[in-house]
Amino acid sequence: MKLSSNTITRAALVGASGLALALAFPKFNVNLLAWVAFVPLFYAIEGEPLKRVFGWAWLQGLVCNVFSLYWITITLHRFAGVHMAIAVMPMLLLAGVIALYGAVAVFAAEFISRRRRISFVLTMPLAWAGLEWIRSFFPIGFPWNLLGESAYQMLNLVQFAEFTGAYGVSALIMLFNVVLFVVVFRRETRKVQTLGLSVLTGLMVAAVAFGMWRVHQLDNAPAKGHLRVAMVQGDIPQSIKWNPKYLTESVKVYFNQTALAARQGSDLVVWPEAAAAFLFQPHDNYPAQFAGDAAYREALLDLARTTGDPILFGAPALGVENGELGFYNRAYLVTGEGKVAGFYDKIQLVPFGEYVPLKSVLGFFVNRVVHGFGDMFPGKTQTIFEVKGAKLGVLICYESVFPDLTRLAVKKGADILLNITNDAWYGRSSAPYQLLAMAAMRSVETKVPVVRVANTGISAVIMPTGKITAPTPLFKRGTEIEDVAWRPERTVYAVVGDVFAETCFALTMFGFIIALIWPRKLNPLEARVEEILSRNGKSSKRAAVN
Repeated sequence: MKLSSNTITRAALVGASGLALALAFPKFNVNLLAWVAFVPLFYAIEGEPLKRVFGWAWLQGLVCNVFSLYWITITLHRFAGVHMAIAVMPMLLLAGVIALYGAVAVFAAEFISRRRRISFVLTMPLAWAGLEWIRSFFPIGFPWNLLGESAYQMLNLVQFAEFTGAYGVSALIMLFNVVLFVVVFRRETRKVQTLGLSVLTGLMVAAVAFGMWRVHQLDNAPAKGHLRVAMVQGDIPQSIKWNPKYLTESVKVYFNQTALAARQGSDLVVWPEAAAAFLFQPHDNYPAQFAGDAAYREALLDLARTTGDPILFGAPALGVENGELGFYNRAYLVTGEGKVAGFYDKIQLVPFGEYVPLKSVLGFFVNRVVHGFGDMFPGKTQTIFEVKGAKLGVLICYESVFPDLTRLAVKKGADILLNITNDAWYGRSSAPYQLLAMAAMRSVETKVPVVRVANTGISAVIMPTGKITAPTPLFKRGTEIEDVAWRPERTVYAVVGDVFAETCFALTMFGFIIALIWPRKLNPLEARVEEILSRNGKSSKRAAVN
Protein backbone atom coordinates (compact mmCIF):
# COMPACT_ATOMS: atom_id res chain seq x y z
CA MET A 1 0.00 0.00 0.00
CA LYS A 2 1.38 3.37 -1.02
CA LEU A 3 1.65 5.89 1.78
CA SER A 4 0.44 9.41 1.15
CA SER A 5 2.72 12.36 1.77
CA ASN A 6 0.33 13.43 4.53
CA THR A 7 0.78 10.09 6.33
CA ILE A 8 4.56 10.26 5.97
CA THR A 9 4.56 13.80 7.36
CA ARG A 10 2.47 12.76 10.35
CA ALA A 11 4.72 9.77 10.98
CA ALA A 12 7.80 12.00 10.89
CA LEU A 13 6.21 14.41 13.37
CA VAL A 14 5.23 11.57 15.69
CA GLY A 15 8.69 10.02 15.50
CA ALA A 16 10.32 13.38 16.24
CA SER A 17 7.99 13.80 19.21
CA GLY A 18 8.99 10.41 20.66
CA LEU A 19 12.69 11.00 20.10
CA ALA A 20 12.55 14.45 21.70
CA LEU A 21 10.84 13.01 24.76
CA ALA A 22 13.45 10.26 25.08
CA LEU A 23 16.25 12.84 24.91
CA ALA A 24 14.69 14.70 27.85
CA PHE A 25 15.60 11.84 30.21
CA PRO A 26 19.05 10.69 31.38
CA LYS A 27 21.57 10.03 30.21
CA PHE A 28 20.88 12.52 27.42
CA ASN A 29 19.41 15.00 29.94
CA VAL A 30 18.10 17.57 27.47
CA ASN A 31 15.40 18.24 30.08
CA LEU A 32 13.76 21.21 28.34
CA LEU A 33 12.71 19.01 25.43
CA ALA A 34 10.01 17.45 27.62
CA TRP A 35 8.24 20.81 27.71
CA VAL A 36 7.84 20.90 23.90
CA ALA A 37 8.10 17.24 22.88
CA PHE A 38 4.35 16.68 22.56
CA VAL A 39 3.70 19.64 20.27
CA PRO A 40 4.59 17.69 17.07
CA LEU A 41 2.31 14.86 18.22
CA PHE A 42 -0.61 17.22 18.82
CA TYR A 43 -0.08 18.75 15.38
CA ALA A 44 0.00 15.29 13.78
CA ILE A 45 -3.22 14.03 15.38
CA GLU A 46 -5.25 17.15 14.70
CA GLY A 47 -8.30 16.27 12.63
CA GLU A 48 -7.42 12.57 12.56
CA PRO A 49 -10.07 9.90 13.33
CA LEU A 50 -9.88 8.74 16.92
CA LYS A 51 -8.63 5.28 16.02
CA ARG A 52 -5.69 6.93 14.27
CA VAL A 53 -5.17 9.27 17.21
CA PHE A 54 -4.62 6.19 19.36
CA GLY A 55 -2.24 4.68 16.82
CA TRP A 56 -0.16 7.84 16.42
CA ALA A 57 0.06 8.34 20.18
CA TRP A 58 1.13 4.72 20.64
CA LEU A 59 3.82 5.10 17.98
CA GLN A 60 5.15 8.21 19.74
CA GLY A 61 5.39 6.28 23.00
CA LEU A 62 7.04 3.33 21.29
CA VAL A 63 9.76 5.50 19.78
CA CYS A 64 10.37 7.20 23.13
CA ASN A 65 10.57 3.93 25.06
CA VAL A 66 12.82 2.19 22.55
CA PHE A 67 15.39 4.96 22.97
CA SER A 68 14.88 4.99 26.76
CA LEU A 69 14.87 1.23 27.39
CA TYR A 70 17.46 0.04 24.88
CA TRP A 71 19.61 -1.14 27.80
CA ILE A 72 17.27 -4.12 28.32
CA THR A 73 18.57 -5.65 25.11
CA ILE A 74 22.17 -5.18 26.23
CA THR A 75 21.44 -6.76 29.62
CA LEU A 76 19.73 -9.84 28.17
CA HIS A 77 22.44 -10.33 25.57
CA ARG A 78 25.42 -9.81 27.85
CA PHE A 79 24.32 -11.54 31.04
CA ALA A 80 21.51 -13.92 30.07
CA GLY A 81 23.25 -15.20 26.94
CA VAL A 82 20.33 -14.30 24.68
CA HIS A 83 21.16 -13.70 21.04
CA MET A 84 20.93 -10.00 20.18
CA ALA A 85 18.22 -10.59 17.58
CA ILE A 86 16.08 -12.30 20.21
CA ALA A 87 17.06 -10.04 23.11
CA VAL A 88 15.54 -7.06 21.33
CA MET A 89 12.11 -8.68 21.40
CA PRO A 90 11.39 -8.36 25.17
CA MET A 91 12.55 -4.74 25.00
CA LEU A 92 10.20 -4.00 22.12
CA LEU A 93 7.38 -5.81 23.91
CA LEU A 94 7.86 -3.79 27.10
CA ALA A 95 8.26 -0.54 25.14
CA GLY A 96 5.02 -1.28 23.31
CA VAL A 97 3.12 -2.09 26.49
CA ILE A 98 4.26 1.10 28.23
CA ALA A 99 3.36 3.10 25.11
CA LEU A 100 -0.22 1.91 25.51
CA TYR A 101 -0.67 4.04 28.63
CA GLY A 102 0.26 7.24 26.82
CA ALA A 103 -1.90 6.25 23.86
CA VAL A 104 -4.89 5.68 26.13
CA ALA A 105 -4.30 9.05 27.82
CA VAL A 106 -4.15 10.95 24.52
CA PHE A 107 -7.12 9.04 23.12
CA ALA A 108 -9.23 9.66 26.24
CA ALA A 109 -8.37 13.36 26.29
CA GLU A 110 -9.22 13.74 22.60
CA PHE A 111 -12.42 11.72 22.93
CA ILE A 112 -13.70 13.85 25.80
CA SER A 113 -12.62 17.06 24.14
CA ARG A 114 -14.33 16.26 20.85
CA ARG A 115 -17.50 14.68 22.19
CA ARG A 116 -18.16 17.16 24.99
CA ARG A 117 -16.59 20.25 23.37
CA ILE A 118 -14.22 20.62 26.34
CA SER A 119 -10.88 22.23 25.75
CA PHE A 120 -7.93 19.88 25.19
CA VAL A 121 -6.02 22.19 27.54
CA LEU A 122 -8.08 20.79 30.40
CA THR A 123 -8.46 17.14 29.44
CA MET A 124 -4.90 16.23 28.40
CA PRO A 125 -2.93 17.03 31.61
CA LEU A 126 -5.52 15.23 33.75
CA ALA A 127 -5.59 12.15 31.52
CA TRP A 128 -1.81 11.93 31.35
CA ALA A 129 -1.29 12.14 35.12
CA GLY A 130 -4.07 9.63 35.75
CA LEU A 131 -2.68 7.04 33.34
CA GLU A 132 0.85 7.44 34.72
CA TRP A 133 -0.55 6.53 38.13
CA ILE A 134 -2.22 3.42 36.71
CA ARG A 135 1.11 2.40 35.15
CA SER A 136 2.69 2.22 38.61
CA PHE A 137 0.80 -0.92 39.52
CA PHE A 138 -1.13 -2.42 36.58
CA PRO A 139 -0.61 -4.93 35.09
CA ILE A 140 2.99 -5.56 36.23
CA GLY A 141 3.96 -2.18 37.68
CA PHE A 142 6.66 -0.31 35.74
CA PRO A 143 6.48 3.46 36.38
CA TRP A 144 9.81 4.03 34.64
CA ASN A 145 10.59 7.57 33.47
CA LEU A 146 7.44 9.39 34.55
CA LEU A 147 7.16 12.62 32.56
CA GLY A 148 7.67 14.74 35.68
CA GLU A 149 10.95 12.98 36.46
CA SER A 150 12.52 14.55 33.38
CA ALA A 151 12.59 17.78 35.44
CA TYR A 152 14.59 16.28 38.32
CA GLN A 153 17.38 18.84 37.87
CA MET A 154 14.98 21.83 38.04
CA LEU A 155 15.04 21.97 41.82
CA ASN A 156 13.30 25.34 42.14
CA LEU A 157 10.40 24.12 40.01
CA VAL A 158 9.67 20.59 41.24
CA GLN A 159 9.38 21.15 45.01
CA PHE A 160 5.58 21.19 44.86
CA ALA A 161 5.80 17.42 44.24
CA GLU A 162 5.67 17.16 48.04
CA PHE A 163 1.92 17.75 47.58
CA THR A 164 1.13 15.94 44.32
CA GLY A 165 3.97 13.50 43.81
CA ALA A 166 5.82 13.38 40.50
CA TYR A 167 2.42 13.10 38.81
CA GLY A 168 1.77 16.77 39.51
CA VAL A 169 4.98 17.73 37.74
CA SER A 170 3.92 15.51 34.84
CA ALA A 171 0.59 17.34 34.62
CA LEU A 172 2.34 20.73 34.63
CA ILE A 173 4.73 19.72 31.84
CA MET A 174 1.83 18.36 29.79
CA LEU A 175 -0.15 21.58 30.39
CA PHE A 176 2.84 23.56 29.09
CA ASN A 177 2.90 21.42 25.91
CA VAL A 178 -0.82 21.82 25.28
CA VAL A 179 -0.92 25.57 25.91
CA LEU A 180 2.13 26.06 23.72
CA PHE A 181 0.40 24.17 20.93
CA VAL A 182 -2.92 26.03 21.08
CA VAL A 183 -1.22 29.43 21.35
CA VAL A 184 1.49 29.00 18.70
CA PHE A 185 -0.82 27.34 16.17
CA ARG A 186 -3.85 29.42 17.18
CA ARG A 187 -6.04 26.45 17.98
CA GLU A 188 -9.06 26.79 20.24
CA THR A 189 -10.75 30.16 20.75
CA ARG A 190 -8.91 33.33 21.69
CA LYS A 191 -10.58 33.12 25.09
CA VAL A 192 -9.22 29.59 25.69
CA GLN A 193 -5.77 30.61 24.50
CA THR A 194 -5.69 33.60 26.83
CA LEU A 195 -7.10 31.71 29.79
CA GLY A 196 -4.80 28.74 29.26
CA LEU A 197 -1.72 30.95 28.99
CA SER A 198 -2.76 32.90 32.09
CA VAL A 199 -3.32 29.77 34.17
CA LEU A 200 -0.06 28.22 32.99
CA THR A 201 1.90 31.39 33.78
CA GLY A 202 0.34 31.61 37.22
CA LEU A 203 1.11 27.97 38.00
CA MET A 204 4.70 28.26 36.79
CA VAL A 205 5.33 31.44 38.81
CA ALA A 206 3.73 29.91 41.90
CA ALA A 207 5.72 26.67 41.53
CA VAL A 208 9.05 28.47 41.13
CA ALA A 209 8.34 30.93 43.95
CA PHE A 210 7.37 28.11 46.31
CA GLY A 211 10.35 26.06 45.16
CA MET A 212 12.87 28.81 45.77
CA TRP A 213 11.46 29.40 49.25
CA ARG A 214 11.34 25.66 50.02
CA VAL A 215 14.89 24.97 48.87
CA HIS A 216 16.18 27.85 50.98
CA GLN A 217 14.14 26.71 53.96
CA LEU A 218 15.37 23.12 53.73
CA ASP A 219 18.99 24.14 53.22
CA ASN A 220 18.89 26.21 56.39
CA ALA A 221 16.56 24.16 58.61
CA PRO A 222 18.22 22.72 61.73
CA ALA A 223 18.68 18.95 61.65
CA LYS A 224 17.57 16.66 64.43
CA GLY A 225 20.60 14.47 63.94
CA HIS A 226 23.46 13.43 61.70
CA LEU A 227 24.68 10.03 60.57
CA ARG A 228 28.08 9.40 59.01
CA VAL A 229 27.32 6.85 56.33
CA ALA A 230 30.03 4.93 54.50
CA MET A 231 28.90 3.96 50.99
CA VAL A 232 30.95 0.95 49.87
CA GLN A 233 31.08 0.54 46.10
CA GLY A 234 32.70 -2.85 45.54
CA ASP A 235 32.67 -2.80 41.74
CA ILE A 236 32.38 -6.58 41.46
CA PRO A 237 31.83 -7.53 37.80
CA GLN A 238 28.52 -9.27 37.19
CA SER A 239 30.33 -11.95 35.18
CA ILE A 240 32.11 -13.25 38.30
CA LYS A 241 29.76 -12.13 41.07
CA TRP A 242 28.09 -15.51 41.58
CA ASN A 243 31.08 -17.65 40.61
CA PRO A 244 32.19 -19.61 43.73
CA LYS A 245 35.82 -19.36 42.58
CA TYR A 246 35.76 -15.59 43.14
CA LEU A 247 33.61 -15.47 46.27
CA THR A 248 36.48 -15.14 48.74
CA GLU A 249 38.07 -12.39 46.68
CA SER A 250 34.77 -10.51 46.43
CA VAL A 251 34.11 -10.79 50.15
CA LYS A 252 37.59 -9.45 50.93
CA VAL A 253 36.83 -6.32 48.90
CA TYR A 254 33.90 -5.43 51.16
CA PHE A 255 35.69 -6.48 54.33
CA ASN A 256 38.72 -4.30 53.56
CA GLN A 257 36.58 -1.30 52.58
CA THR A 258 34.51 -1.68 55.76
CA ALA A 259 37.60 -1.75 57.96
CA LEU A 260 38.86 1.39 56.23
CA ALA A 261 35.54 3.16 56.79
CA ALA A 262 35.55 2.24 60.48
CA ARG A 263 39.01 3.76 60.90
CA GLN A 264 37.66 6.98 59.37
CA GLY A 265 34.86 7.24 61.92
CA SER A 266 31.72 6.06 60.16
CA ASP A 267 28.46 5.47 62.06
CA LEU A 268 27.02 3.04 59.52
CA VAL A 269 28.57 1.05 56.70
CA VAL A 270 26.28 0.27 53.75
CA TRP A 271 26.97 -2.39 51.14
CA PRO A 272 25.01 -2.66 47.86
CA GLU A 273 22.29 -5.10 46.88
CA ALA A 274 23.45 -8.75 47.09
CA ALA A 275 26.97 -7.59 48.01
CA ALA A 276 27.22 -10.68 50.21
CA ALA A 277 27.07 -13.19 47.37
CA PHE A 278 26.32 -16.10 49.68
CA LEU A 279 23.27 -17.24 51.61
CA PHE A 280 22.94 -15.21 54.79
CA GLN A 281 20.28 -16.57 57.12
CA PRO A 282 18.85 -14.79 60.19
CA HIS A 283 20.04 -17.67 62.36
CA ASP A 284 23.00 -20.04 62.09
CA ASN A 285 20.96 -23.18 61.42
CA TYR A 286 22.16 -23.90 57.88
CA PRO A 287 21.52 -27.10 55.91
CA ALA A 288 24.68 -29.20 55.61
CA GLN A 289 25.13 -28.43 51.92
CA PHE A 290 25.42 -24.72 52.76
CA ALA A 291 28.09 -25.05 55.46
CA GLY A 292 30.44 -22.85 53.44
CA ASP A 293 27.88 -20.05 53.42
CA ALA A 294 27.54 -20.38 57.20
CA ALA A 295 31.28 -19.78 57.53
CA TYR A 296 31.05 -16.57 55.50
CA ARG A 297 28.13 -15.49 57.68
CA GLU A 298 30.18 -15.89 60.83
CA ALA A 299 33.09 -13.98 59.27
CA LEU A 300 30.77 -11.06 58.49
CA LEU A 301 29.47 -10.98 62.06
CA ASP A 302 33.07 -11.03 63.32
CA LEU A 303 33.86 -8.08 61.05
CA ALA A 304 31.05 -6.06 62.65
CA ARG A 305 32.27 -6.96 66.14
CA THR A 306 35.86 -6.05 65.27
CA THR A 307 35.07 -2.67 63.70
CA GLY A 308 32.24 -1.82 66.10
CA ASP A 309 30.26 -0.38 63.18
CA PRO A 310 26.77 -1.55 62.20
CA ILE A 311 26.67 -2.88 58.64
CA LEU A 312 23.65 -2.81 56.34
CA PHE A 313 24.08 -5.09 53.36
CA GLY A 314 22.22 -7.02 50.69
CA ALA A 315 22.28 -10.82 50.50
CA PRO A 316 20.15 -13.67 49.19
CA ALA A 317 18.31 -15.73 51.77
CA LEU A 318 16.74 -19.17 51.64
CA GLY A 319 13.08 -19.57 52.52
CA VAL A 320 10.05 -21.82 52.25
CA GLU A 321 6.55 -20.64 51.30
CA ASN A 322 3.55 -22.90 50.71
CA GLY A 323 5.83 -25.90 50.79
CA GLU A 324 8.10 -24.54 48.07
CA LEU A 325 11.79 -23.77 48.50
CA GLY A 326 12.88 -20.37 47.20
CA PHE A 327 14.91 -17.27 47.82
CA TYR A 328 14.47 -13.71 49.04
CA ASN A 329 16.32 -10.62 47.88
CA ARG A 330 17.08 -9.34 51.35
CA ALA A 331 18.74 -6.48 53.23
CA TYR A 332 20.18 -7.13 56.70
CA LEU A 333 21.31 -4.85 59.48
CA VAL A 334 24.07 -6.24 61.70
CA THR A 335 24.91 -4.30 64.85
CA GLY A 336 28.38 -3.30 66.03
CA GLU A 337 28.14 -6.18 68.48
CA GLY A 338 27.81 -8.68 65.64
CA LYS A 339 24.11 -9.37 66.14
CA VAL A 340 21.45 -9.54 63.40
CA ALA A 341 19.18 -6.59 64.21
CA GLY A 342 16.63 -7.38 61.51
CA PHE A 343 16.05 -7.75 57.80
CA TYR A 344 13.90 -6.46 54.95
CA ASP A 345 12.73 -8.55 52.00
CA LYS A 346 12.35 -6.81 48.68
CA ILE A 347 8.65 -6.26 47.99
CA GLN A 348 8.65 -5.01 44.40
CA LEU A 349 10.47 -7.67 42.40
CA VAL A 350 11.81 -7.06 38.90
CA PRO A 351 9.51 -8.57 36.25
CA PHE A 352 11.30 -11.19 34.13
CA GLY A 353 14.39 -10.72 36.31
CA GLU A 354 13.26 -11.90 39.74
CA TYR A 355 9.85 -13.31 38.81
CA VAL A 356 7.86 -14.15 35.70
CA PRO A 357 4.54 -12.28 35.48
CA LEU A 358 1.66 -14.38 34.12
CA LYS A 359 3.89 -17.41 34.53
CA SER A 360 1.23 -19.84 33.30
CA VAL A 361 1.23 -17.99 29.97
CA LEU A 362 4.76 -16.62 29.63
CA GLY A 363 6.73 -19.06 31.76
CA PHE A 364 7.48 -21.53 29.00
CA PHE A 365 8.82 -18.87 26.64
CA VAL A 366 10.88 -17.10 29.29
CA ASN A 367 12.35 -20.31 30.65
CA ARG A 368 13.35 -21.36 27.18
CA VAL A 369 14.88 -18.05 26.15
CA VAL A 370 16.15 -16.44 29.36
CA HIS A 371 17.86 -19.26 31.22
CA GLY A 372 18.47 -18.72 34.92
CA PHE A 373 15.67 -16.21 35.48
CA GLY A 374 13.60 -17.73 38.26
CA ASP A 375 10.93 -16.60 40.65
CA MET A 376 11.86 -15.17 44.04
CA PHE A 377 9.57 -14.67 47.01
CA PRO A 378 8.38 -11.06 47.43
CA GLY A 379 8.49 -9.41 50.83
CA LYS A 380 5.25 -8.49 52.48
CA THR A 381 6.05 -5.54 54.74
CA GLN A 382 8.58 -2.78 55.10
CA THR A 383 11.11 -2.82 57.91
CA ILE A 384 12.31 0.29 59.70
CA PHE A 385 15.79 -0.06 61.18
CA GLU A 386 17.33 2.29 63.75
CA VAL A 387 20.95 3.44 64.05
CA LYS A 388 21.98 6.14 66.53
CA GLY A 389 18.47 7.57 66.74
CA ALA A 390 17.90 7.70 62.98
CA LYS A 391 15.16 5.50 61.57
CA LEU A 392 16.15 3.90 58.28
CA GLY A 393 13.96 2.60 55.47
CA VAL A 394 15.41 0.38 52.74
CA LEU A 395 14.62 0.31 49.03
CA ILE A 396 16.27 -2.51 47.11
CA CYS A 397 17.23 -1.84 43.51
CA TYR A 398 14.43 -0.42 41.41
CA GLU A 399 11.98 -0.10 44.31
CA SER A 400 13.01 3.56 44.28
CA VAL A 401 11.13 3.86 40.98
CA PHE A 402 7.80 3.48 42.83
CA PRO A 403 6.54 6.70 44.43
CA ASP A 404 3.93 5.03 46.62
CA LEU A 405 6.24 2.31 47.96
CA THR A 406 8.81 4.93 48.88
CA ARG A 407 6.37 7.23 50.60
CA LEU A 408 4.93 4.31 52.61
CA ALA A 409 8.39 3.69 54.10
CA VAL A 410 8.54 7.36 55.08
CA LYS A 411 5.00 7.30 56.45
CA LYS A 412 6.04 4.31 58.57
CA GLY A 413 8.74 6.44 60.17
CA ALA A 414 11.87 6.46 58.00
CA ASP A 415 14.10 9.51 58.50
CA ILE A 416 16.64 8.35 55.91
CA LEU A 417 16.10 6.06 52.92
CA LEU A 418 18.85 3.62 51.93
CA ASN A 419 18.62 2.55 48.30
CA ILE A 420 20.95 -0.41 47.78
CA THR A 421 21.28 -1.61 44.21
CA ASN A 422 23.39 -3.53 41.73
CA ASP A 423 23.52 -1.68 38.44
CA ALA A 424 26.27 -3.82 36.95
CA TRP A 425 23.62 -5.33 34.69
CA TYR A 426 23.31 -2.11 32.71
CA GLY A 427 26.93 -1.37 31.82
CA ARG A 428 27.46 2.26 30.85
CA SER A 429 23.99 2.64 29.38
CA SER A 430 21.43 5.23 30.45
CA ALA A 431 19.80 2.97 33.07
CA PRO A 432 22.01 3.92 36.09
CA TYR A 433 21.48 7.60 35.34
CA GLN A 434 17.73 7.15 34.99
CA LEU A 435 17.54 5.24 38.28
CA LEU A 436 19.43 8.03 40.02
CA ALA A 437 17.06 10.66 38.61
CA MET A 438 14.00 8.73 39.76
CA ALA A 439 15.48 8.30 43.24
CA ALA A 440 16.05 12.06 43.35
CA MET A 441 12.34 12.66 42.76
CA ARG A 442 11.53 10.37 45.70
CA SER A 443 13.49 12.75 47.95
CA VAL A 444 11.58 15.73 46.58
CA GLU A 445 8.24 14.03 47.24
CA THR A 446 9.04 12.95 50.80
CA LYS A 447 11.69 15.53 51.85
CA VAL A 448 13.75 12.64 53.19
CA PRO A 449 17.41 12.15 52.16
CA VAL A 450 18.22 9.09 50.07
CA VAL A 451 21.57 7.33 50.37
CA ARG A 452 22.07 5.36 47.19
CA VAL A 453 24.72 2.62 47.34
CA ALA A 454 25.42 0.75 44.10
CA ASN A 455 27.80 -2.08 43.29
CA THR A 456 29.26 -0.36 40.24
CA GLY A 457 27.79 3.13 40.68
CA ILE A 458 26.22 5.56 40.68
CA SER A 459 26.37 5.85 44.48
CA ALA A 460 25.31 9.21 45.90
CA VAL A 461 23.54 11.10 48.67
CA ILE A 462 20.37 12.86 47.59
CA MET A 463 19.27 15.79 49.72
CA PRO A 464 15.60 16.43 50.66
CA THR A 465 15.50 19.07 47.92
CA GLY A 466 16.44 16.46 45.31
CA LYS A 467 19.99 17.77 44.98
CA ILE A 468 22.40 14.95 44.13
CA THR A 469 25.65 15.14 46.10
CA ALA A 470 28.82 13.06 46.24
CA PRO A 471 28.07 10.98 43.12
CA THR A 472 30.64 8.28 42.42
CA PRO A 473 31.85 7.36 38.93
CA LEU A 474 30.65 4.18 37.28
CA PHE A 475 32.86 1.12 37.68
CA LYS A 476 35.19 2.56 40.30
CA ARG A 477 35.89 0.71 43.53
CA GLY A 478 36.03 2.69 46.74
CA THR A 479 34.21 4.03 49.79
CA GLU A 480 32.61 7.44 50.13
CA ILE A 481 31.78 8.66 53.64
CA GLU A 482 29.17 11.38 53.89
CA ASP A 483 27.48 13.17 56.78
CA VAL A 484 23.72 12.75 56.28
CA ALA A 485 21.44 15.13 58.20
CA TRP A 486 17.89 14.09 59.01
CA ARG A 487 14.85 15.81 60.41
CA PRO A 488 11.39 14.45 61.33
CA GLU A 489 9.30 16.06 58.59
CA ARG A 490 6.39 14.52 56.75
CA THR A 491 5.07 16.01 53.53
CA VAL A 492 1.47 16.06 52.38
CA TYR A 493 2.33 13.46 49.76
CA ALA A 494 3.90 11.17 52.36
CA VAL A 495 0.72 11.33 54.43
CA VAL A 496 -2.10 11.24 51.85
CA GLY A 497 -0.37 9.52 48.93
CA ASP A 498 -1.52 9.66 45.34
CA VAL A 499 -4.72 11.64 45.88
CA PHE A 500 -3.82 14.07 43.09
CA ALA A 501 -3.19 11.35 40.50
CA GLU A 502 -6.18 9.33 41.66
CA THR A 503 -8.38 12.41 41.25
CA CYS A 504 -7.00 12.98 37.75
CA PHE A 505 -7.80 9.40 36.82
CA ALA A 506 -11.29 9.55 38.33
CA LEU A 507 -12.10 12.79 36.50
CA THR A 508 -10.84 11.33 33.23
CA MET A 509 -12.94 8.20 33.65
CA PHE A 510 -16.00 10.26 34.57
CA GLY A 511 -15.48 12.57 31.60
CA PHE A 512 -15.00 9.62 29.25
CA ILE A 513 -18.24 7.95 30.37
CA ILE A 514 -20.20 11.18 30.10
CA ALA A 515 -18.74 11.83 26.63
CA LEU A 516 -19.60 8.29 25.57
CA ILE A 517 -23.21 8.47 26.77
CA TRP A 518 -24.09 12.14 26.33
CA PRO A 519 -22.06 13.82 23.58
CA ARG A 520 -22.74 17.55 23.42
CA LYS A 521 -24.36 18.66 20.19
CA LEU A 522 -23.75 22.06 18.66
CA ASN A 523 -26.73 24.33 18.26
CA PRO A 524 -27.41 25.46 14.66
CA LEU A 525 -25.57 28.75 15.09
CA GLU A 526 -22.48 27.10 16.59
CA ALA A 527 -22.47 24.47 13.86
CA ARG A 528 -22.68 27.15 11.15
CA VAL A 529 -19.86 29.19 12.69
CA GLU A 530 -17.62 26.14 13.00
CA GLU A 531 -18.35 25.13 9.43
CA ILE A 532 -17.32 28.57 8.17
CA LEU A 533 -14.17 28.64 10.28
CA SER A 534 -13.21 25.12 9.18
CA ARG A 535 -13.72 26.05 5.56
CA ASN A 536 -11.36 28.99 5.97
CA GLY A 537 -8.74 26.82 7.67
CA LYS A 538 -9.04 28.73 10.93
CA SER A 539 -11.07 26.36 13.00
CA SER A 540 -10.90 27.23 16.65
CA LYS A 541 -11.62 23.68 17.67
CA ARG A 542 -10.66 20.23 16.53
CA ALA A 543 -12.72 18.53 13.87
CA ALA A 544 -15.23 16.24 15.51
CA VAL A 545 -14.17 13.05 13.76
CA ASN A 546 -15.34 9.92 15.54
